[in-house]
Amino acid sequence: MILAVRPLSRLAAKKAGAATGASPTTIVRLISVGTDLTSSPAAWQRSRPWHLTDADGSNLASDNAVSMTDLFRGRKVAVFGVPAPFTGTCTNAHVPGYKALADEFGRRGVDEVVCYSVTDPYAHHNWAEAMGVDKNKISFMADVDGSWAKENELDRDYAGASLGVRSSRFSMMVEDGVVKSFNADVEDAEGDAAVLLGQA
Repeated sequence: MILAVRPLSRLAAKKAGAATGASPTTIVRLISVGTDLTSSPAAWQRSRPWHLTDADGSNLASDNAVSMTDLFRGRKVAVFGVPAPFTGTCTNAHVPGYKALADEFGRRGVDEVVCYSVTDPYAHHNWAEAMGVDKNKISFMADVDGSWAKENELDRDYAGASLGVRSSRFSMMVEDGVVKSFNADVEDAEGDAAVLLGQA
């Protein structure tokens, strides 16, 4: 039997803190329609294999960082966030929906479809490879330390499933850096791609 583990949201955590007199130590920056993502200093990492030699490529974070401006400015980008690579719902429901509709996103004028997760870029790369995803159609990007998720209050505690702090499941359509649609805490992972496609 596979159990669904629901994370404790940051909102719930803050309510608990208020009840005990604790004060929040983070600045809340919720994403909503109209949010300009290019104002964030955060960067994501493109998924990649571990390079054994410098001739194969660089493993340095600085060489593989993708800023919010580079990713979103002057482009139409569909992003879907998953809690973790190699996990049940993410592997069997969420990514397959986007894999099936990847060409449709292109026909709707979407420049890039991005699978985002709080993880390392090497696990993200191998997960994509294991699923047979064409990374020319879906890019896999990692928020290694979860800083972008925390900045936007999308971090969730999945300690109950031995995953630690990860990202919530979400999707968004971004045009020229500005969020045009945002689907928070997605419950229907299988149908999420069709929903976001309708918002393209």
